[in-house]
Amino acid sequence: MGWTQQQLAARLGISRVAVSHIESDLSLPSERTITLLAGLFKMSPHQLVHMTTYPDAKAERLPTYTCAYTKLELQLALIENDLTWLQRCQHVGVSESEIARLKYELWDKWDPLLREWLEGYLDEDQKKYLDQARQVISVIGG
Repeated sequence: MGWTQQQLAARLGISRVAVSHIESDLSLPSERTITLLAGLFKMSPHQLVHMTTYPDAKAERLPTYTCAYTKLELQLALIENDLTWLQRCQHVGVSESEIARLKYELWDKWDPLLREWLEGYLDEDQKKYLDQARQVISVIGG
């Protein structure tokens, strides 16, 4: 994913040294860490440990599913969905005045939410995605 050990550690809520020990096979990750890693890599915990040396007894206790997307990723996907819908409206002959009204509604809906995200803690990747979304939304906002 291109993350440093420190960035991965921050996402997992563990120390950089703990990440280093896991990578070097000096320590075994907990079920919690496996579950969080699986979510980060968009896979199930069982897929993550399949064909590894992770103990079967610990693997049996892993959840079947884990959350694979952050709230920000969900919001960005919903924005993309709204923009795709707007493009479809333009291609099926919706009037320019109606398109302008729809653009305003989307701007009015998403701009405050994106501004709110800026006030929270975001890592560099999240900031990049948020900036891209704000640029796209600013184009429709006029």
